[in-house]
Amino acid sequence: MPDEPLTPWIETAPFEVRYAETDAMGVVYYANYLVWFEAARGTFCRAYDIDYVALETSGTPAAVVEAYCRYRAPARYGDTVITRVRLTELKGSSMRFEYQVVNAADRRLLAEGWTRHVWITREGKPTRCPDVIRQRVERRADSG
Repeated sequence: MPDEPLTPWIETAPFEVRYAETDAMGVVYYANYLVWFEAARGTFCRAYDIDYVALETSGTPAAVVEAYCRYRAPARYGDTVITRVRLTELKGSSMRFEYQVVNAADRRLLAEGWTRHVWITREGKPTRCPDVIRQRVERRADSG
């Protein structure tokens, strides 16, 4: 893990856990946290003015190659939660995001994790991270 994240935490809007996201015990089903991580990446892209659809259309999508989630406390139907995301690595063809899912009412940590992504060509071969990503992250870091 890097010493210093590349970006500060960005939060999704608070959202209420839906019944369909829970298991028979009334606890959020484990795989839904990865869905929430993906939604947070969308929030990240909007915050950095990154048009991810345009990047995919141009032939350079980013594939998830690793994902990790550590569950700290249960989220339940009706709870309001927030997902936090930040970029922690941006290398030649890969990037890594960290996440935290917190209870909106008391900020209790419910889950934390990370995903690693590799930029690929249409043929599925690794390729360099698009310059626009680096430029947007650097520009925002410089503006403080």
